[in-house]
Amino acid sequence: MNKTKTILKPLFYRRKPRRSLSLLQKNLLKFNLKNFLFDKKKIKKKKKFLEIGFGYGENIINLAKKNPKKVIIGCEVYEPGITNLLKNIEKENLKNILIFPKNIFILLNKLEQNSIEKIFILYPDPWPKKKHYKRRLITKVFVNKISQILKKKGIIHIFTDSEDYLKKILAEFLSKKKFLWMDKKIEKCNKRPNELIKSKYEKKADIKGNKKYYLKFKKIC
Repeated sequence: MNKTKTILKPLFYRRKPRRSLSLLQKNLLKFNLKNFLFDKKKIKKKKKFLEIGFGYGENIINLAKKNPKKVIIGCEVYEPGITNLLKNIEKENLKNILIFPKNIFILLNKLEQNSIEKIFILYPDPWPKKKHYKRRLITKVFVNKISQILKKKGIIHIFTDSEDYLKKILAEFLSKKKFLWMDKKIEKCNKRPNELIKSKYEKKADIKGNKKYYLKFKKIC
């Protein structure tokens, strides 16, 4: 008798909010989110950016304003961050943002191959304790998946203020012959790209005095 194989998705861990959602936040998720949910039909034949783990949405709002003719897809599972983005989308009257509020690996399986121009991963949780390394987003499996959806010559921006995570990120991307590390040297990774702004998490890194690294990779094949 044949056994059905169970296909496991890599986990995309999230931290729980420190406090429960307010009534306004609950209403935004219940009534407003549906107007901005990711739908494959809405992105056909359009140029697309993807931000993975958009936090409170500062960068995705900035990208949408600067690129009105492109669709900006944001993936995030942190509900307070999603509600903050929703408020700002409506405040700025933006029409080119779509939200995917679930596991990023589900979204990666929905996106067409070679369909994304740029990917932004700004300050992914470094999960600094060794016992939590398995929770890190950027792994061999993840890099393989994004290499499939990114267009040739497409760009990936990754920011981190964790030296340990920096080494892991570089190791994973440099092991893939599909990517070129554009800066080539760590000492050249201290200048933020002009198209991006400081997020809440980057400001926290500034307060802590952490050294920040701005990595840029290009898909070459």
